[in-house]
Amino acid sequence: MDFNFNEEQILLRNSIREFMKGECPRELVREFDEKDEYPQELFGKLRDLGYTGICVPEEYGGMGGNIIDSMIVHEEISRVMPVLAWALGHVTSYGIDFVLHNGSKEQQELYLPKLAKGEVRFSFALSEPDAGSDSANIRTMATLEDGYYVINGTKIYITGANTSEIVVTVTRTNESKYKGLTLFLIDSKSKGYSATPLKKLGYHGSSACEVVFDNVKALPRDILGGDTALNTGWAQMIKVLNGERLFLSSCALGIGQAAFDDALEYAKKRIQFNRPIGKFQAIQHKLVEMATELEAARRLAYYAAWLESQHMECVKETSMAKYFTSEIAKKITLQGMQILGGYGYMMEVDMQRYLRDILVLTVGGGTTEIQKNVIGKNLGL
Repeated sequence: MDFNFNEEQILLRNSIREFMKGECPRELVREFDEKDEYPQELFGKLRDLGYTGICVPEEYGGMGGNIIDSMIVHEEISRVMPVLAWALGHVTSYGIDFVLHNGSKEQQELYLPKLAKGEVRFSFALSEPDAGSDSANIRTMATLEDGYYVINGTKIYITGANTSEIVVTVTRTNESKYKGLTLFLIDSKSKGYSATPLKKLGYHGSSACEVVFDNVKALPRDILGGDTALNTGWAQMIKVLNGERLFLSSCALGIGQAAFDDALEYAKKRIQFNRPIGKFQAIQHKLVEMATELEAARRLAYYAAWLESQHMECVKETSMAKYFTSEIAKKITLQGMQILGGYGYMMEVDMQRYLRDILVLTVGGGTTEIQKNVIGKNLGL
């Protein structure tokens, strides 16, 4: 098996790397973090270069790429500005994946060309105050009244719900826990829809919102997959989980790589006791462990992505990738903080931002503990 990038993928990686180098200097990234500002202009530049259409089939105006191509882009962006990768993910993950894998023909024809052009962004409204890891315990109700589904309920920690045009909303349409869920494509301008950003530790510039549905009306055609897809929401979510885990894995790899790069550079330049601290075995061993674990995480993630690209069964591998990459990246940033010492604790230094950003990746998209549950089940436990 050959897991090397092909020529097109190498060109893709180099092009996005050059874009980030030219458009996102450290000072600018720090400014966005301090202001907690959505990177609208930078997202527009990614859109204009066609990156929003990376995985949209060519027949709908996209590049026709696969999950590996998408991961390359998100890893390189996350290495410099994780929040920008998250902004792009509202098209590539929450938009394209849901519509391409679950949408009706009419929905695909309507949304995929717009997603390819970056003209529409999607959010995924799943979590509720009483439905987090137990994601089937949904209480947001959609009740059929006079030809409309009337939606009432509250969602919590919904990323980008105030900046997205379409919100993929998980609702309960009958009392069966797993066969009573329906996904609706809700226009965020709908009457009765509101999204309030919450203050959070990291990923500044990307909102996490409390979302309230107060008698929001949706037509049967707004059901993801069309009106025949009523009560199939759980199965629809399962279809896109592999892609979400891999998207988040690539974000973790980017942050982990950035933390390692900064720690390595500092160890070569910081002089103590008349020599660089990287000459001390204690520091060397930390950096060797960081480099080795990062390489292992990357190979696991891209192996899982290769399985997904070949349409092979890979729930176990994508769960392994998501849990391992996020935990390893967290470990690397903590080690980076230790290597930088007091310098790393300062807000004008990027290491503390890497730590703030990586923490959510061990929780979002299924916590590390949930990923281990999935893996255990696949091991027959």
